[in-house]
Amino acid sequence: MFSLIYSEILKMRHTFSIKLVVFAPVVTVFLGYLLSGNSVQFAAYNWWYTMILPITIAIWSSNAIIHETHTHYQNVLCLSIGLSKVWISKFIAVAILVLTSNLIMWGGCTVLGLFTEMKVSVMNGFIGCLFLFLTFIWQIPITMIIAKWTGYLFAILISFGCNMILSFVGTEKGLFFLNLYAIPSCIVCPFFKVQPNGIPLEQGSFLLETANTPLALAVSLVAATFALLITAKLFSKGGKHYD
Repeated sequence: MFSLIYSEILKMRHTFSIKLVVFAPVVTVFLGYLLSGNSVQFAAYNWWYTMILPITIAIWSSNAIIHETHTHYQNVLCLSIGLSKVWISKFIAVAILVLTSNLIMWGGCTVLGLFTEMKVSVMNGFIGCLFLFLTFIWQIPITMIIAKWTGYLFAILISFGCNMILSFVGTEKGLFFLNLYAIPSCIVCPFFKVQPNGIPLEQGSFLLETANTPLALAVSLVAATFALLITAKLFSKGGKHYD
């Protein structure tokens, strides 16, 4: 499995996708500093999980599958292993990119916070970025299968559109964990201290509560597991139809 994952990452090494691992968080932090000054952490973290990270994940996920369509899946059909393992290796490879980019985002915001104002503590920033990774990964296999069915551009547009529209549904209610798209923007509020709309949280806001955090994480991880297994099965079953 390790060799498969490594192979998937190597396929991306000369693509725009791999450059986004560093480019996306660095540009987000830089723009946050230019436009918000000492509040760079509030602005950068907010833009990161509401806009930049969702579309970046959509690009990575779509790219992981779309280059196989260009070769009519010859690179995977010639392998003597199950297609489900190939699918899972693609998921893990993209997940590694998501985690790495989130850690770079955390590092950039932390460094700039040291030279401006530390609005978000080092530990809170780390926890927030880790939670973003855990609550976004369910979208990887979903976007991959959409890309397989509809193509690169449509998959990105569908994924980004759903994130932009549905991520705000339920954010003002304590039941946000019922909406997978709303979980990331709500679960990080106690750590980033900013609302999904970019306004700093006031003391006493229910969004500062962490009571639903374990449940929201569990819902996201269960969704990721089911999404991965179901899409892997669909990809594997479709193997005999690739030409």
